[in-house]
Amino acid sequence: MKLTKPFPFKRLTLRGKTILTFCFILTGLTSVVYFASSAILLGSLRRAEEQSAYQSLQGVLNVLAKDQEAFTSRYSDWSAWDDTYTFIEDRNQAYIKSNLVPEQLKNLKVNLALFVNADGQVVYGTGFDLRTKQVKPLPKGLPPQFAANLLLDYPLTKGPLTGIIQLKEGPMLITCQPILTSAGQGQPRGVLIFGRYINADTSANLTKLTRFPISIQPLNQKNLPADYQQARQALSRQNPIFVHPLSETVLVGYLLLLDVYQQPALILRIELPREIYQQGHRSQQSLMIMILLLGLLFGGVSVLLLERFVLARLTHLSQGVSQIRTKRDLALRLPVTGQDEIANLTQNINEMLKTLEKAQWEVSEALKQITQTNQELCLVVAQLQDEILERQRVESALRQSEEQLRAQTQHLEQTLSALQRAQLQLVQSEKMSSLGQLVAGVAHEINNPVNFIYGNLTYATEYAQQLLQLLALYQHQYPHLTPGLQAALEQIDLEFVAVDLPKALASMRVGAERIRDIIKSLRSFSRLDEAELKTVDLHEGIDSTLLILQSRLKANGNNSGIVVVKNYGQLPPVECFAGQLNQVFMNILTNAIDVIEETRTQRATLKGQGNEALAAQIAACLAATITIQTQSSADGWITIRISDNGLGMPEAVRRQLFDPFFTTKAVGQGTGLGLSISHQIIVEKHQGTLECYSTLGKGTEFIITIPSRLSAKAGKD
Repeated sequence: MKLTKPFPFKRLTLRGKTILTFCFILTGLTSVVYFASSAILLGSLRRAEEQSAYQSLQGVLNVLAKDQEAFTSRYSDWSAWDDTYTFIEDRNQAYIKSNLVPEQLKNLKVNLALFVNADGQVVYGTGFDLRTKQVKPLPKGLPPQFAANLLLDYPLTKGPLTGIIQLKEGPMLITCQPILTSAGQGQPRGVLIFGRYINADTSANLTKLTRFPISIQPLNQKNLPADYQQARQALSRQNPIFVHPLSETVLVGYLLLLDVYQQPALILRIELPREIYQQGHRSQQSLMIMILLLGLLFGGVSVLLLERFVLARLTHLSQGVSQIRTKRDLALRLPVTGQDEIANLTQNINEMLKTLEKAQWEVSEALKQITQTNQELCLVVAQLQDEILERQRVESALRQSEEQLRAQTQHLEQTLSALQRAQLQLVQSEKMSSLGQLVAGVAHEINNPVNFIYGNLTYATEYAQQLLQLLALYQHQYPHLTPGLQAALEQIDLEFVAVDLPKALASMRVGAERIRDIIKSLRSFSRLDEAELKTVDLHEGIDSTLLILQSRLKANGNNSGIVVVKNYGQLPPVECFAGQLNQVFMNILTNAIDVIEETRTQRATLKGQGNEALAAQIAACLAATITIQTQSSADGWITIRISDNGLGMPEAVRRQLFDPFFTTKAVGQGTGLGLSISHQIIVEKHQGTLECYSTLGKGTEFIITIPSRLSAKAGKD
């Protein structure tokens, strides 16, 4: 696609630019006048035209109103007639044969004659075709009963009713008049209804009366023409008239006609000639031609005057400047004639030539100085370049030193972090080792006496049963006792001893078994008698930890205790560091118990301060529950979930939960190492994950995920 070149306006002479400017001005002025006249004059003419159209349409409405009045008065003699008054009561056939014959209906110019009594019953009714002059049945669209109908109620109570009704056969103009005596008196005995279809004949009569083409379309017509549909959207009961131009010569107006029920029924279309608009359009064209001719005349005279007084002198001035440029002689001067702006311009050019001549001499002198200064600058630049190179070398050395210092700092930070982790592990390992040795020693020292007691309880129970049996046999063989023996038996209450002694021995057995279970749990928790990496039952480790914490879980004082819910799944034997894993269980469960106890303390404090709302929220945690759930997956991973129903923690605390030395407990109650070491045990030792999920006010859940078998690398670590 080739781009058209822009109009070479810059290449035009001053004369050409002047003429072109006048053409632009004339064109712009003509356009402004044209559009202004179109907006003002033609706009006024359109409004006048619409006003005239509204008056014409109002005249059509007046014609329709007069036609309805004539339609009403034409049949008033039939309703106020003694024969009709008698017929509606006795229904005599003589009235029908003498009055309601085709010839009479033709003269009346009606398509419907209907006699209805006051009860709404049709006494007589007939249809009539004005074209074929034949009687027809009543239209199907008429209501079968007129009781409680506007067509009956209005004439009986208020007087004649004339208007349009919509029937299946087409719209019809009807008049409903009360049936009275010839004197117009008496109680109305019914209503006489005459009707005539609104069709092409009606439009032709209106066209003849108004001398404008008129057409009528019912609104319930299925295939309503497009222009009627457009007009229907603009028409309403408040605005029953709509006017818009159809062409340059024809204006179309639409009237919305209502039926007797005051509902839209018909649209009347009338075509009006646009005489006012055409006359205004012709006046606008004449005005534009006159403005164009006057503009051309004014432009021609202006160009001649400019040529004589301005352009010729400017041309002479331009020739003089060109001559000076050609000769390159700044000593030449231009002749000055007159005292106007062009003369001032010539004088200014001469002054400029004088100034340029002086400046030329000054430039030559300055050029010599610049040449000398340039040589001095070259020497200074060479010195600066040497200095810049030296500074770049120094800067490079500083950068290398900075990078080495940054690397050393990073190495020291990593070493410090590793030392902190090693210190944590060493402290915790020493702590757990001492605790394990203490627990194992206590369990060992208690185990021997307990085994001795538990082992001899069986014999003691057997011997006591034998002695009691012997006493019973003795009492049976020697029922008569000596007074001294009888007094001794009563003093020791032998019957009570015989009953209570087996119970006491049974209680001692239960207590000994309980002590053995505790010792077994202590040994299982300490794991001093097993290898460090061993396949164990995780449920046994969890139960051992819960047994050690039993004193904090059971009820005491005002506290109702903490309920532990165990949802154990089927777990395979797990290869792990059992002692360290028990340490993780101990830390998490201890934190859960601490949170629940702290929640109860906060509730008591808030209730004492009168903050019942927050105390009620904390009261939901009084039914303290710790839930432990275990499950295994098909890919060999074990999941342990430990959750509580405490108050939870905010997100800022949860993000720092596994940081070393971070704690929310009071000074002296926590070191901030438990969860950090637990995280290292799970992640580094067991190649698993330890996650915490908590919602403030809803509790906290820890999720431990470890493999059922550790890799060789984890065992070495």
